[in-house]
Parts: sequence; C-alpha cells; structure tokens
Amino acid sequence: MEIPYLEYFGLSEKPFGMSPDPSFYFASAEHKQAIEYLSFFIAQQEGFALIYGDVGSGKTMMSRIFLNTLDRQKYNTALILNPVSDDTEFMKEVLHEYGASDIPETKKELYDRLRVYLLEEFQKGKINILIIDEAQLLSRELLEFIRLLSNIETDKQKILHTVFFAQPEFLDKLKDPAMRHLAQRITVTYWIRPLTYPEVKAYINYRLFKAGAKGPVEFQDKAMKLIHTASRGYPRLINYICDRCLLVLYANSSYTVDGRVVSKVIIEESIPLGTAKHTEDSKRIALRQPVLIAAVACAVIILGLAGYYFISTGFFKSSASKPALLATTSRPATTAAEVQKTAAAADEPKEELSAKKVFVNKDIANVRSRPDIESDRVGIIPRNETLIVLGEKTGRDKQKWFKIKLYEGREGWISSLVVIPEK
Repeated sequence: MEIPYLEYFGLSEKPFGMSPDPSFYFASAEHKQAIEYLSFFIAQQEGFALIYGDVGSGKTMMSRIFLNTLDRQKYNTALILNPVSDDTEFMKEVLHEYGASDIPETKKELYDRLRVYLLEEFQKGKINILIIDEAQLLSRELLEFIRLLSNIETDKQKILHTVFFAQPEFLDKLKDPAMRHLAQRITVTYWIRPLTYPEVKAYINYRLFKAGAKGPVEFQDKAMKLIHTASRGYPRLINYICDRCLLVLYANSSYTVDGRVVSKVIIEESIPLGTAKHTEDSKRIALRQPVLIAAVACAVIILGLAGYYFISTGFFKSSASKPALLATTSRPATTAAEVQKTAAAADEPKEELSAKKVFVNKDIANVRSRPDIESDRVGIIPRNETLIVLGEKTGRDKQKWFKIKLYEGREGWISSLVVIPEK
C-alpha cells in the first residue's frame, strides 16, 4: 500500500513501521549489553538464557538480530516467534524451523526424530540453538517439556541450548515451585530497560536516516522530550507516535514536528500507555521484584503535559470545539468534607492582581484547580515554560501560589516552589 507522505518528506520507505525490521535496528546500550550476555551464554554452552522486557521494548527485534549474529557454519538455529501450547505441535514447529526433513506426526516419533536430528547436527560440529520469542505464552507443561528436551546430551555435554525472550509475566511462572528445576538452570538473564531521552533522539534521527530522509523534516527538542515522556522510551510506542506525527505534518503542509504536533497525536490518537513493571535487574531470578507503576497516574501526567503544549498555543483551531484536553479528574458527588473545604476556601484572602511572568524551574510542574496542594490537578507544565501570572495568593500551607492562564479562558494555580519570576 502506498504511504502518502513518503514523497513529501523525500523518504524511500516508512521510517517508523510497527513490524520489527532488522535493517532499522538501533543498537542502544541496553541491546548491546544483552547481546554480550547472550554471547557469553553461547560460549558457556550450558543451561538456558532469558532476555525479558515490557511490551514494545524491542525483544522480537533483538531475537532476530541475535539470530543474525550467529555463524550458520558453526550454529544450527531455530527461531520460534509465536509458540504453540501443545508439545506435539511445538516439536513439529521446531523441526520445521531447523529445516529438518521427514517430520513425523505422532509425539513419540517427533521426539525421536528431534533427538536424532540434534545429535546429527552436533556430530557435524554444530551447536544447536533454540530461540523462543513471546515465551510468556508457553504453558507450564510445555516449559517442563522444553526442560526435558534440553536433557538430550552426549557423555560430555548437552546438545541443545535455549534462549527465551519474554515479557515479565514469564518470571511469575518461574516462581511456581513446579518450575524450580527450570529456573535453576537459567544461567544468564537480562532485563531490557527502555531507551533514555538521548537515545530516543538518536533513535528517531537514525530511523529517518535509514529511511533515506532527504527533505527538511525535523523533530524539535521539545517534541522529542514529549515523545520520550509519552512512550517512556519503548521503541514500539515511539514508532507509533512518530508515524502519526508525520501524517499530521503531511496533512498540514508542514515539515517541523514540535510539541504541539506531538500533543495533538497523543490526545487525538489516544496513545496507549502501558505499565512498566520492573525497575531493577538482577542476575538471579529469585531476587527480582517487579515494581508496578499505576497506569492511571501515568496517563494523567502524559495527557496533562500534552494538553498544555497543544491547547495553550492554539494549534489546529479545528479542534477547539472538542472537550477540554488537559488532564482532569472527574469527581464523585460532593461530600460533607468537600463542602467544608469549599467554605474554608471562600474565607481565604482575596487575590492580589499581578502583571508578573514566571517560568518553570522543575522538570514537570503540576497546575492545581485551587491554591492547595490537595486540590485537583488540572494540568502539567514542563521546565522553562513561561507563564502569565493573573494573581497571587498565600495558601493554607503558607506557600505563595500564582494564578496562571492556561488556554481559552481556563485558569489554574501553580506553587511558587516550582517557578521563578521572570526578570
């Protein structure tokens, strides 16, 4: 299918496709180290290896890159991308991916054929490598079967070495006491962390270069920061956002992706926000403790940041009739406590008018509905943004608050602790 913006931007192919394409592989520091771990595993020729990461972290891409690094004259390889749950079908798929001929039908015949095939390849001087992507889909029964397959060996060493690429849910299965024998045999593990902000910038520019970019398309720094924040550094979501940004530019005869364009994409495309479950790596699975980050809180932060960029600048006026785009929280029926709080707020001092401007000196600053740290958050503003001050008030926390203009008559309050007066 023809992609409309390719000619417009001088591209030879789509730079931000959703399918893993090894020709677009970006070797981040995390991916390089993971490959080094796997190289060590192959050199040791024992046990299992596990590379795991959240959805969209680049595991499938890495499995293909790792496969491509192996010398076919020395290694006999099979890559299983979507494993089945039945051991009979699994053995058929493994034999097929190895390129074996005369694949039988029954379970016993398949096991015997696979055993003979692996021994024959080993006797030819080859090392048998089995790579399984999406390993979290494997049933406990099939995992145990794979462990038993690895017991095929000569008098001196095992002849099948398996690498799992999986989502963090795989670790939950390994915690099952019934899986302890497999867990104990995983000798190499590595967690793929998301890309850092500098890596996101390099990643975007690299993919544009690989796609043959010759036109003036540009991603500004503020846009890059928003993309990094919204995607949390996961390549799949970076690709999704960047592709939609190019479509927005094409539709509006523009060549520059700024914060407003990214904000429009984040809001109008309802960018899916996943949940980062792991924050630390350990060489022993038993020591890993997943850390769950609330997806709702993440969504509030991202949409608030995006909404400020998009609406405060008045970009794409056609969207003005849509509901308010800054992150807000719908509230339940008013309680007695809230009535008392409202009454107390009414007794606070009147606003002092001011003609000041302030700029944010923190990475992210919250905008509140009232000059109270406990009040609803109505938006989030990034570092170095300049804000018009409509008034000042000392809150009940004895801190000074500035009333600021957001967009289209909307207002909010920001603490003096996160801004500096403009000189």
